Amino acid sequence: MPTKIQQNKALKRNRLIEAAYELFTKNDVQEVSIADITNHAGVAKGTFYLFFKDKYDIRDHLIAGESRRLLMHAVEELEKNDFRNLQDAVIFMINQILAQLISNPLLLKLIRRNLSFGLFHKHLASTMVEKDIDLAERFNALALKCGYHYQQPRIVFSMILELTGSICYSSIVENQPAPIETVKPALFEAIRAILSSAAQIQEPLSSNPVDAL
Repeated sequence: MPTKIQQNKALKRNRLIEAAYELFTKNDVQEVSIADITNHAGVAKGTFYLFFKDKYDIRDHLIAGESRRLLMHAVEELEKNDFRNLQDAVIFMINQILAQLISNPLLLKLIRRNLSFGLFHKHLASTMVEKDIDLAERFNALALKCGYHYQQPRIVFSMILELTGSICYSSIVENQPAPIETVKPALFEAIRAILSSAAQIQEPLSSNPVDAL
């Protein structure tokens, strides 16, 4: 059971995170100082450095946390459905991630104001290979269950991630080359093509491929 000191530290850390999130959704990171964050959180300035190196560190923590939440929600939604087809399962999960980004204006503001595509993709990719998530590993298990064998499953998964990541940023955040609802059919068609062209089709290992996740 956490001690009162530990509980107090956790409370202050959460206040800093909440304050930073609110400030970074309203201002560019360059416009926000550590003093702004600590004043908004109601904690001493020195407290900030107990948890974070600088304002970019807390920004990165915010993005990583939001990316992890998006991905875990998508996995949970996928597990609720009985997909028998790898392509349908992957498209469903990608669509879940896109839908969450579209429906979260504060997260979009945070990304738009504070991240280039390169930084956004870096955080999304690093979250996808966390030990307890590792979606590339889960993707390979799901593919085998569906009868798809890939010589380089992580490369195939990375290609899908690269394509989706660029669409997330350029289409949702900048409306380029078109709004996301216009782009999604072409994106999904491209993902299906990647999954098909790189695979050696075999007999499925299970009647319920989602069991792999």
